[in-house]
Amino acid sequence: MQTTLRLAILALVVACASLLAVPRVTSVEPDAVAPGGTAMAKGTDLAENAVDTLYLTAGGTDIALKITEQTAESITFEIPESIEMKRYRLMILTAGAGAAYMEQPIALEVVDAETAKARAEEEDLEVEIIDAAPVEEDDGNN
Repeated sequence: MQTTLRLAILALVVACASLLAVPRVTSVEPDAVAPGGTAMAKGTDLAENAVDTLYLTAGGTDIALKITEQTAESITFEIPESIEMKRYRLMILTAGAGAAYMEQPIALEVVDAETAKARAEEEDLEVEIIDAAPVEEDDGNN
C-alpha cells in the first residue's frame, strides 16, 4: 500500500513539474548575424507546444522571426532582410492557454555581412596552450 501511494505521489509530482516547465533561451549562435542570415537559439522547453513565436526586441520594436526548425532544445530562425542593424534581445511568446511574452536575457547583434563573417571566423579560432620554459631576463650585468 505504501509503495503504491509513493508511486502515485511521484507520478503526480512529475506531472506537475512538466506542466510548470517554462521555456528559456540560454544562448544564441552566432551572436552576430547579417540580415538574411540564420541563427539558433538554444535552451530548455523550446518545443512547438511550449513556444509559439520567437521575436527580436529592442526599444519597443518587436520583430517576429521565421522559425525554420524547432525542437525542445533549440529554435533555428531567419533574420529578416529589411531589419535595422543593432543589438536585439530575444523574446518568446509562449504557446497555449495563458500565453505570455517572455523577454530572454540573451542578445543577438544584427551587423553587416562583412562584420558577421569576421566575427564567425574569430569564433572558429582554436587556441592551443603549450608548456614553455621561462625565459631568464638579462639584468645588464653580464
